[in-house]
Amino acid sequence: MAFIEQLVVPSGEGQGGRFKLREWQKKFIRDIYEPHSKAGLRIVRRAILSIARKNGKTALIAALVLVHLIGPEAIQNGEIYSAANDREQAAQVYKVASQIVRADPELSDILRCVDSTKTIACYANGSFYRAMSSESGTKHGLNPTFVIFDELAQAKNRELYDVLDTSMGARAEPLFVVISTQSNDPEHILSKLIDDGIGARDPRIVCHLYEVPEDCKDIFDPRVWKKANPALGDFRSLADLKAIADKAERMPAEEPKFRNLYLNQRVAPIASLISRKEWTACAGPADFAEKEDVYLALDMSAVVDLTALVMGSAGEKTKVKAFVWKPEDLLKDHSDRDFGSGNNRYGEWHKDGHLLVSPGRSIDPAVVARKIAELWQTYTVLGLAYDRWRVADLLREFDRLGFEAWEDKGGDSKPGSGLRLIPWGQGFKDMAPAIDALELEVVNRQLEQPANPVLTWAMANAVASMDPAGNRKLDKDKARFRIDPAVALTMMVGLKSRDRKNNIVQTSPWDDPNYSLVGS
Repeated sequence: MAFIEQLVVPSGEGQGGRFKLREWQKKFIRDIYEPHSKAGLRIVRRAILSIARKNGKTALIAALVLVHLIGPEAIQNGEIYSAANDREQAAQVYKVASQIVRADPELSDILRCVDSTKTIACYANGSFYRAMSSESGTKHGLNPTFVIFDELAQAKNRELYDVLDTSMGARAEPLFVVISTQSNDPEHILSKLIDDGIGARDPRIVCHLYEVPEDCKDIFDPRVWKKANPALGDFRSLADLKAIADKAERMPAEEPKFRNLYLNQRVAPIASLISRKEWTACAGPADFAEKEDVYLALDMSAVVDLTALVMGSAGEKTKVKAFVWKPEDLLKDHSDRDFGSGNNRYGEWHKDGHLLVSPGRSIDPAVVARKIAELWQTYTVLGLAYDRWRVADLLREFDRLGFEAWEDKGGDSKPGSGLRLIPWGQGFKDMAPAIDALELEVVNRQLEQPANPVLTWAMANAVASMDPAGNRKLDKDKARFRIDPAVALTMMVGLKSRDRKNNIVQTSPWDDPNYSLVGS
């Protein structure tokens, strides 16, 4: 801290003067650097500081870089890296660090700044600092002593993080620091690091999270903003933040961005159909009894999307279970495409039992047909809502299995034998009441979901478009990633709600006491 406060502020408020650390910054530094083992080695190996935008993180990153390059944490032949998601962001960190060096004659004599490679070298101890991004080419073969990652939340994949994290094993006191706003994705590497840092009692991990709680009743009350903006009223302008808040209050479409970037809440910049807070509040065991009355809904795919079959209980509470498939041979390719190179999230979900696979490079409808037949044997299925895409392939597999099904098109449709199939359009007509029903189930805590990460991810991705009358439908074009399980869940809840309104409870003609073969 004494070293940092000898550095010259290169620009902005206080330009030309010395750095002045605030108490919240000092606490973060103390928590990282004070704990030592009996052998005299620093204990902390990973630290996360999550704060809202415009709270001076770039200057803090630059100062910590110099602490390890030429300050009290410097060692012989050290390698210091600041990591960013793109070249522009990486250049900004280097720019501030080099400005600090050039503003101080003593540092300028010791350190050499190389703008072309964004490198600062210290010939006295053989150490160097380099700003790098995910676009920097190969990152293997590094041996870092200190890494600081700027805005990890914006990383499209975890490749750069993993390369840097796994390259520190040869050092005696490696340290990895992340300074970032939160990601909206609960499965993002930063979300995992924050949850682990807060929940774990590991002395090697430090996590400081500054956020406005998601259950805050009035996010536009300036009194709560300090929770996510520790520099507010200091070098973080209250007037600037108030202008951003006023815009978000006037324009609802701006509110999610305000909550994510300036209140540091884990919400998507585009509003999800169901908020993460509401969805996680519905988590539960979602256990089903044998022969329990259930509804099914199916959203089929071929290669690109997920194939999703969702089951829900027919009772007062809607317990949910999702069966989601990917082509087995494309798990890695599709992970690279959807989550970025080096991130095998689909493979991890499959390994953990949350994602099913169909052999080969496409979804075999026979695999889905067998699962539906299995559920028919185990539970009392009141109906299956389906998107018409590829349903002909599914019906052919039903015929091949000898599995009976009949199509209920409403109106004068007469019940048949076997599984009741209900075509479900993806436009406003069918999806608007289904979305309304799903929201009511969630808000009233009548939905119980087992925290399947694939379904949770799909719900976080799901966004709705609206017609002039206020009707909504799920919009795959506006969604950030795949939403097929969310579509299937919405159809299932919609079918259950429609049947209740229409008082449809019989599953086959044999359950209807007024049914007769005569005249049928």
